Amino acid sequence: MFFLLGGLVMAQLRVVGRVNSYVSIKDIETLSNQINTLEIMNANHQTTIQNLREKIDAYLETEPASGDLETVLRREVAQFKILSGTEKVYGPGVVVIVSDAEKPIVLGDDPNNYIVHDLDLLEVVHDLKNAGAEAIAINGQRIIPHQTSIICNGPTISIDNVVYSQPYIIEAIGDRKFLEAAATSPDSYTNFLKQWGLFTEVNTSVYLELEAYKSRINYEYMIKKED
Repeated sequence: MFFLLGGLVMAQLRVVGRVNSYVSIKDIETLSNQINTLEIMNANHQTTIQNLREKIDAYLETEPASGDLETVLRREVAQFKILSGTEKVYGPGVVVIVSDAEKPIVLGDDPNNYIVHDLDLLEVVHDLKNAGAEAIAINGQRIIPHQTSIICNGPTISIDNVVYSQPYIIEAIGDRKFLEAAATSPDSYTNFLKQWGLFTEVNTSVYLELEAYKSRINYEYMIKKED
């Protein structure tokens, strides 16, 4: 860039010299303005280059042992996959089992009060999420926000168009103490189901393994906004 500045000045002076040996104040001001403009452009380019270097350094500092930017980016993508639910994961957590009431239906009662509905599973999942669950599955089917559909289908429940029957086994990875408290406290939805006579059971586990979300992730209306 500095070579460009010097070359432009010399070229302008040569032109002025051929036309007239006298260099006016206006000519000098014009050349000065052009030099200032190019200096600003040069400073901007240097800033851009420095920003890019800092970004590269930041990536490399996250993995100083490997020093391989591609490796760092691949691991970052893998982390995003874990967070999105599209990777198989494992860890400690709880297992909540929910199934229909075992007691006989009382004459005059609504039979629907004795079976598990989609809303029941959604509420249990909601309690676990609020307690910090990092990954959740129902009967082995991974549950992810804004994508998983849980719909009643008579005595069965459809999860992402796959039909499951009771018992419904809800596995959640996270802090075992917090998750257990969320599923057994007097105010929990699991306890509410128990009060209604449905079967519920809560157990902690030091190791749970949840499969990746298998269904296709679709967004029909949400579009990424470019900076």
